[in-house]
Amino acid sequence: MIMQSRSFFRGRLIAIGGNEDKTGERLVLKRVVHEVGKADYKVCVITTASDYPEKRGKDYHRIFRQLGAPEVEVLNITARMQANDRTSVQMIEDADLIFLTGGDQLRLTTIIGGSGLFEAIQNRLEAGALIAGTSAGAAVFSDTMIYEGQSEDGLFKGSVLTTSGFGFVKKIIFDTHFMARGRIGRLVQIVTTNPTCIGVGIGEDSGVILKGDGEAEVIGTGQVIIVDGSDIDHSNIMDIQPGSPIAAENVRIHSLVNGYGYNFKNRRFVAPSNNNPEQRDD
Repeated sequence: MIMQSRSFFRGRLIAIGGNEDKTGERLVLKRVVHEVGKADYKVCVITTASDYPEKRGKDYHRIFRQLGAPEVEVLNITARMQANDRTSVQMIEDADLIFLTGGDQLRLTTIIGGSGLFEAIQNRLEAGALIAGTSAGAAVFSDTMIYEGQSEDGLFKGSVLTTSGFGFVKKIIFDTHFMARGRIGRLVQIVTTNPTCIGVGIGEDSGVILKGDGEAEVIGTGQVIIVDGSDIDHSNIMDIQPGSPIAAENVRIHSLVNGYGYNFKNRRFVAPSNNNPEQRDD
């Protein structure tokens, strides 16, 4: 099993908000390939989350080959028996980039969680491989994972449902398609109920590169919203019934775009060095 390291994040991770550009400049996917860090590498695409795994696998196989990947394997894992198959596990064991496609994050956790394939992914992460996920493939990075909750009901108690994710990061909860689907209320509810957590809402065609020192960099054409509840002075969450509207004071929200960052250790906004060489508290 993977051991807890002294780093803030386990290994190298890129969380993508979904609907990343696949035919134009492909800024996010190009950065994913760049972050692998070497010319001779193997990509393994896991399509478990998708409703159309074979089609999604072919799409990403073509894209990564076009972006210069020397070797691309696709794992269309649709059942737990396959996730424990030795052949599938071996495909992961020498992967330099493991890419989790979008779809349904519950499908990912129920089929892969706790399997031999999951242990192999953890081991590759610990060994220095890059893991990237888009949409559902990013949502599973957290130890606590959002799997249901209508955007318009996000600020009503009990409307956001969570379960255990893959646990690559602790106390950071990812939400994807964030701007397009108006999901700010979902993260406000999460951090109100547990202010130790930090909510990260990732817009489409955007991503967050997570580094072991606790600092993250935003990439892509959209926005990433950080929701921090550590300064909440008052909320009514304990006093209201499920379905009632939530009140919360001093929820901190940061908006980040390409080149900006966030330090999760210190909960600090980080501006690009060419704009502002210093980190700021707001």
